[in-house]
Amino acid sequence: METRIPPPRPVSLAGVVALVLAAALAVPAHAQTAVPTSVPTPGSPSQGGSQGTMGQAPPVPVLPMPDSVVWQANEHQRGSYGYLVRPRSPGQIQEVWNETRPAAAIYATDLCRDCTYKVRLREWMVTVIELPRGEEIDAVDIGDAKGFQVSKRGPRRLALRPIGAGYDSNLVVYGKSGVVYPIYLRTEGFNSENAPDLLVRINGAVAMPGQRHLALVALGDSGRPPVTAGPPADAVPAMVEAVRGLTETDPLTPADDFVADAVFDPATLRGWGEYELWGSDDSLRPETVFRDDHFTYLRFGERWKDIELPTAYVVVDEIDELVNTRVQGQTYIIESTRPLITLKSGQSYLCIRYTGETS
Repeated sequence: METRIPPPRPVSLAGVVALVLAAALAVPAHAQTAVPTSVPTPGSPSQGGSQGTMGQAPPVPVLPMPDSVVWQANEHQRGSYGYLVRPRSPGQIQEVWNETRPAAAIYATDLCRDCTYKVRLREWMVTVIELPRGEEIDAVDIGDAKGFQVSKRGPRRLALRPIGAGYDSNLVVYGKSGVVYPIYLRTEGFNSENAPDLLVRINGAVAMPGQRHLALVALGDSGRPPVTAGPPADAVPAMVEAVRGLTETDPLTPADDFVADAVFDPATLRGWGEYELWGSDDSLRPETVFRDDHFTYLRFGERWKDIELPTAYVVVDEIDELVNTRVQGQTYIIESTRPLITLKSGQSYLCIRYTGETS
């Protein structure tokens, strides 16, 4: 009977690789280094063939399996494929925020003509710088253009975003008012012990060339309207009118009086909405009260022509002391910034108490 040998089954490439690896793992290490000089072929003595040379193949070297390949194959079988290095994601958390006060990241400072404003930034966070009221940004210069992104966000606001951490630079903002704002920038990392400045507000007001009175736009640093039944917050013309005539010193003021040297500066005005008023009646009640570094200003609005100007007193050690007053334009000026002032006219009186911060 004739014996039929079935044809060999096809073997996939993956199967071949598996067989090679299995063979390599099964062979002892000392055996892997042995290189036979020849491979038996049909017709060779080992196969019972003839001794002729026509049936012999040239020697084929068998190279050892590299240890790194064997090690990696074993690791893959265990599901370990190594580490994949990627750029750091912004997922870190700055622990200092766990216990910060609500206002910790808000930095408010007064307008200063001869100062440098210092700002702390943080990687992966945006900081907004807000210039004084009335200002408009004309141009910006940044010392490190590759380390910081600078974007304009309105007429007087800039948004800053550092690209990294651990370096510093400076920012110079040129206002259309002519004021130059030098700003020092320091950027810190996500693990900094300091909370960054997310909002930097420069309080005060500036005037555009030819528009000195408009510098007040004058709802003051707090952005709140007057509390004394004055005009609404959007009544800018009324605010401008409130300081009309204050840019010049009264010509009747003696030359040696300190008032003559007290130049009116709209940037120093404040106190809008920060006064409490009470008294015997409303006849002495002003429409608007505000102040600067030297004086307290009262505006009476349409009642100005009908009012009998009162005498002003300041309270010192619980005793009323007479204080100088003057009229400039349509503004009644009290030459004092004492927290408590009393107006008296006949039997009428009015108490004016400043509730804002004192410098």
